[in-house]
Amino acid sequence: MKKITYILSILIVFTIVGCEKFLDVQPETEFTNDNFWTNESNLEAFSFELYENFKGYGSGGFFGGDHFFSVNNDDVIVLDQRLETDFPTTVPATSSGTNWQWAAIRKANVLIEETSKADLDESVKKRYVAVGRFFRAYLYWDKVRRFGDVPFYDKPVDPTDKDALYKARDSRVFVVDKIIEDLDYAIANLRDDGSKVYVTKWTALALKSRVALSAATTFKYHNQSGADVNKLLNECVSASTELMDAGFSLSENYSDLFASEDLSSNPEVILMKKYNENMKHSILSFIFHEPFFGFSHSSVSSFLMADGKPIKYNGTTHPGYSEWTFSTTDTVKTSINAFSTNVGVARGRDKRMYSIIDTSRLVAPFNKGVPMFSPIKYATYDIVKNQPTQGVEATTDAPIFRLGEVLLNYAEAKAELGTITQDDLDKSINLLRDRAGVAHLTVGVGFEADDRDPDVGNLLWEIRRERRVELMLEPFRKWDLIRWAKGNYYDNDESYYGVKVDPSVPFASGISPLFTDDGHIYAQKEGDRRTPWDDRKYLEPIPTDQMTLNTNLTQNPGW
Repeated sequence: MKKITYILSILIVFTIVGCEKFLDVQPETEFTNDNFWTNESNLEAFSFELYENFKGYGSGGFFGGDHFFSVNNDDVIVLDQRLETDFPTTVPATSSGTNWQWAAIRKANVLIEETSKADLDESVKKRYVAVGRFFRAYLYWDKVRRFGDVPFYDKPVDPTDKDALYKARDSRVFVVDKIIEDLDYAIANLRDDGSKVYVTKWTALALKSRVALSAATTFKYHNQSGADVNKLLNECVSASTELMDAGFSLSENYSDLFASEDLSSNPEVILMKKYNENMKHSILSFIFHEPFFGFSHSSVSSFLMADGKPIKYNGTTHPGYSEWTFSTTDTVKTSINAFSTNVGVARGRDKRMYSIIDTSRLVAPFNKGVPMFSPIKYATYDIVKNQPTQGVEATTDAPIFRLGEVLLNYAEAKAELGTITQDDLDKSINLLRDRAGVAHLTVGVGFEADDRDPDVGNLLWEIRRERRVELMLEPFRKWDLIRWAKGNYYDNDESYYGVKVDPSVPFASGISPLFTDDGHIYAQKEGDRRTPWDDRKYLEPIPTDQMTLNTNLTQNPGW
């Protein structure tokens, strides 16, 4: 993504545009609010910092990006309480370090307002207003999914405007309506070219597909009054359909989406974050830092057999499934953090397992002597073979929006509307299954999965399963469980154990493994588990200092 050094100081100045006038007369060689908004290059440069809100894989360092703090759910197990950072545990004293920050939204509003007043060609003005409105929508959706009701601002707030500064929270139904309005404007006015590093009409459609589905299901499953759920579901279907007909297609190779140095020609990618030697990331620390985590039995069991049936259905085990068991004569020690072996969990199953789960080794996260299924999604087997352990950086590109997610959004929205047909499945879910080598899903399903949540119908369950598998290790599962009001999945027993271990495997003194009745090893024992689920976690707390400063704010339930 293009970076322009000279604009950094300008961004600092114009973050606070309108706060005060420093001088009555400015030298012609310096930027002021009067002479800055006069050409397209300046508008483009000002918009660059908004792109940093796409975190992707982060920007160097151990932790970063959208991934590290959104994976500790029923998919993976983190073996250290200090890494339980997906949810706040107490009300923060101040907004510092929290998501109750408004500078980026102000920046979007400055771009919208100042561009609207600029003496420029109307088409240029509309395009950059559309960029601002896209990012305002993107940023406000993150606020809504975290906090629920939030104060909505459609212009920069003057520091003397006490009514605006101390306003109450607006209903999240109202804010979502404003988000959709912003996205509709962006869709109508952004460029519609093939750029994958600038926001385009296609990026706005992808975000609308995401937001409309997420908001609709959040409102439905959390019994939000005043919400028009079906209208939002239809908005998702409409946006998804337009994208599905726009010429994008699935990448032939699933792994190429996550371990490629250049995604610019990948037909599935709608928007990406570009990395290079000057801006690296640390997504591989996901895999190699001590390592970070391992897969739960719940997630490994969710992958279908090639014939489209789960490993257990209709009360019996699939005839082609034989569970792989870890066996070794070597003593398992806490000094070992990886075990080279042939992890046979993927045989005869969804091909995505080979791209997501490392079939060449198990890991023992944080050297605790507990063998677990290891991730490989963001690496290659050549890198794994060398097994670096710390400080691993990479320059692979990060997909921000891709067609695969849009297909899943479409199918789920149609299922929630109750209007889904076989044709709908064939042009969405079944395209993903073709790539994964899995038999097609039919409207009638034809079986009842033993792992199905009884509150969820057969077809919707299989659509949700497809979403879980396709997007595994991407920053979606946490938010999916929240919008479906299924936080209780965090406490499912199968979310705490993983590999089946042969009872003859020797463990060194000091390791006291705990097993299930059928031989799976617990990664987290009683008393060493994640904090049990509490429904207050569906929304984040408002920082205490903000409640003190603005007495019109109200706290979220349970905090």
